[in-house]
Amino acid sequence: MPRAIVLCGSPRKGGNTDLMAEAFARGAQDAGAEVEKVYLDELFLRPSAEVCDDPPMRVDLRQDDDARKLLDRVLAADIVLFASPVYWQGVSAQMKCFVDRWSCYFGQEWFKEGMRGKVFAVVTAHGSPDPEEAQWVIRPVQVWAGFLQASFAGAVSAALGRKGAVADEPELLARCEELGGRAVRIATEA
Repeated sequence: MPRAIVLCGSPRKGGNTDLMAEAFARGAQDAGAEVEKVYLDELFLRPSAEVCDDPPMRVDLRQDDDARKLLDRVLAADIVLFASPVYWQGVSAQMKCFVDRWSCYFGQEWFKEGMRGKVFAVVTAHGSPDPEEAQWVIRPVQVWAGFLQASFAGAVSAALGRKGAVADEPELLARCEELGGRAVRIATEA
């Protein structure tokens, strides 16, 4: 059974990104995956400390928080959903803080091997009427997937600002469910 982890980078439970993540999780579960959802805002995640220039020798100087425990859960999953609103032309600070910590490990073979072959996907919401705003979240995750030799299953975005407005968009939520199912299919075919 494939395992999926939903990294919810929004601090707004019941918000658009959260509801989209729930729909993705339903689609993944319906396709046969075991799904774990994590609210990054509920964890103690510190930003990266200074690291040495030699990647194999890097050490995470801030191992007194939840980042490494969460990273172990990500490494145990086959599918990673990055669920983040667009905040000032990027992922939320919670999401960025966690992913930045990966730089402490990317020179380690266990990290590279653990990320290789994962399936990444994105759901994102933003308040701008310009649908291109979603690229501020989608494009970084695509780059992360390429760098880590993961697959990119796709993305669903919503240009909705009012909290929970996506609940009135069944077609959009259906696309999130389809993305969850697609991610599972890609993971099981690999």
